[in-house]
Amino acid sequence: MKFAMLILGLLAFTSLGQFFEITNETGYDMYFVYISYASDGDWGSDWLGEDMFPDGETVVFNMDDYDWETELFDIQLEDADGDTYTFAGMDAEDYGTSEDENVFTVTLSDLD
Repeated sequence: MKFAMLILGLLAFTSLGQFFEITNETGYDMYFVYISYASDGDWGSDWLGEDMFPDGETVVFNMDDYDWETELFDIQLEDADGDTYTFAGMDAEDYGTSEDENVFTVTLSDLD
């Protein structure tokens, strides 16, 4: 229930245009999602908190409170086994197509 509320709340921000929309198609639930400036030296806090990101689901992460105009972001997802999926230099700005760097699907081929 809490996860569904997170998704609904975050979907409301997509109209603002600065977000990451991530679909999990790995076959595994994700327990940690880290998003940090590409220029940072560490990952910072887990964006999921106590929630998880189930396989087959899509989550929108709002980036409006971040300096998305001049910064790129690194994203790392981690499953229950500790396997990671890392994406470097991602742009949070919405250009209007699903082929852009802020809208993507994570698959097993993205495994680190």
